[in-house]
Amino acid sequence: MMEEADGRYVCVVVTNNFHAFRAAMTARREGVRGQVIGSPTAAYFWPSATIREFVAVFWENRVVNGVLCGLLVALAVVVGMRW
Repeated sequence: MMEEADGRYVCVVVTNNFHAFRAAMTARREGVRGQVIGSPTAAYFWPSATIREFVAVFWENRVVNGVLCGLLVALAVVVGMRW
């Protein structure tokens, strides 16, 4: 819609500050030109939100992360066999 209205658009995406990183990744992937700004989040919500965001970012990039985890496990096995 923004491109149809004006091809020179720039937008601001506002979300919770713990969502900002993933929102920026999504905006970049979709070609949205703009910035992502996070609003404050209550301190008691940070632990569960951080864990949930970590899992979500890990899952969005599961192929790359799976390969890297597999390489780390293989490296640990090889190094462990030398000891």
